[in-house]
Amino acid sequence: RRAITVNGTASNPIVIRAADGETPVLTRPPDTMDTQNNIEIAGSSYLVIRGLVFRGGNTGVRFIGGHHITLEDSEIAYTGNNAIAMNSGNSDAFVIRRNHIHHTGLSTSGTTEGEGLYVGCNYASCRATSTVIENNYIHHLRGTSDGGNDGIEVKPGSWGNIIRDNVIHDTNIGKQFPCIFVYGGGAGVNTVEGNVMWRCGEGIQVVSDAIVRNNIIMNSGITGITSSPHVQISQMRNVSILNNTIVGHPECLYLRWSNASNMVLANNAIYCGSATALNASGLAGASITVRANLVDGGLSGASIDGLRFLTGGSAGGAFRDVAGLDLWPLPTSPLIGGGDPAYTPELDFNTSARIGIYDVGAYETEGLATNPGWPIGPGFKETVLRDTVAPTPPTNVRVQ
Repeated sequence: RRAITVNGTASNPIVIRAADGETPVLTRPPDTMDTQNNIEIAGSSYLVIRGLVFRGGNTGVRFIGGHHITLEDSEIAYTGNNAIAMNSGNSDAFVIRRNHIHHTGLSTSGTTEGEGLYVGCNYASCRATSTVIENNYIHHLRGTSDGGNDGIEVKPGSWGNIIRDNVIHDTNIGKQFPCIFVYGGGAGVNTVEGNVMWRCGEGIQVVSDAIVRNNIIMNSGITGITSSPHVQISQMRNVSILNNTIVGHPECLYLRWSNASNMVLANNAIYCGSATALNASGLAGASITVRANLVDGGLSGASIDGLRFLTGGSAGGAFRDVAGLDLWPLPTSPLIGGGDPAYTPELDFNTSARIGIYDVGAYETEGLATNPGWPIGPGFKETVLRDTVAPTPPTNVRVQ
């Protein structure tokens, strides 16, 4: 076993990092893939790990509890099971940032999982709170069990977490699982924003207590976004799906909101062409709000009504180059100016301010014919640096 316990302080955190100009590699031999994790970090706090490479092991980096831990600018790859696990005790105020996570679930001795990040525990037996997962590049995740090969999975009861600006693709090797899955059921919401993903099972799956905004989701094997009940969550509630661009799936949106409360679906660009744009039930509920979604594709459980759902034309007429992953709206796109300002986020996918005319989908064009930001493709998303301090959990919060 390779394990460390390290505790710094808020004013004097302990930093374990690569020496300047060096790339330290921690490995495990293939014959220990099913028996030894690469490294375990147990009961630690105020710790920064930076610039290391972890190759091999059953789990690449396993956190056993802990708080105020940052893992950044590292590589975790070629694992027998998942890459990063935070499912052994409660974890709080982690930052998982700018890591290259790839080629998981390589064990062949039996069925295996292969999540990029496994955060929290089933049935909320442990919880992750106030954690930021940002700017990671996650791809080629394999799984052969029903446990999954999700890109980022945040389990029930975990809350106050931010998942943003990640690039995730190919969570469909062996099994097909979501690129991002947030369950909810905690004392506050999780936020999923500014991510781009393709070739997932589901792009994003969300059950409860989440804000899902400004994401770009392409070419999944099952759905773009799924929001439906789950056996581990007693009540679907408090989900806002806003200004996402969803293109090229068998079903763009799969919604089962019949018994849900406080749900919002607004300003989404939903383009699935000859397939299904929306397969939904429960959208007429008293606590369900649906506004200004532009669609291309079949509808089940809703219709074009000029308020909730509007005709979006074709993807070819809406975006610059769908095949080239350039989903910037054309100057003549119906997405431009079609958004409802009451449900428009302050920023867009590029972290540019949304002001004046409000566009549908993840981008705000502001009169520009071409994308001034990062061009979508394999690799890390380039974006304006956001506040990267892990949020402090609010107190006296009650979610109904």
